[in-house]
Amino acid sequence: MSEDRGEETASAVWARYKEAKRFAAGKTGQERQQEVTLDEAIARALAAAGLPETGLPPRSLLHPSQYGRLIRWFYRLLVALFAALVAGLIWWGYRNFGTGG
Repeated sequence: MSEDRGEETASAVWARYKEAKRFAAGKTGQERQQEVTLDEAIARALAAAGLPETGLPPRSLLHPSQYGRLIRWFYRLLVALFAALVAGLIWWGYRNFGTGG
């Protein structure tokens, strides 16, 4: 229910924004009709592309998260630390308990 309300609010805000923009520009009726036709054409193109009608893609597409890259480096660091630990323990064992005489 809150999603429907949010969509209604967003579309109402968008409609008010467009109306205020038209009023501020002082356009004639024919110019408004051309703009509506252009808006409809843009809306159809965006719908075909799977984007919202506002014309703006989701934030996650505009600003992708760096989370995946951070996780990859974290795991690489863990593997490197584990390898260093194993190598250090092997070296320490040979040095202290080796049978080399």
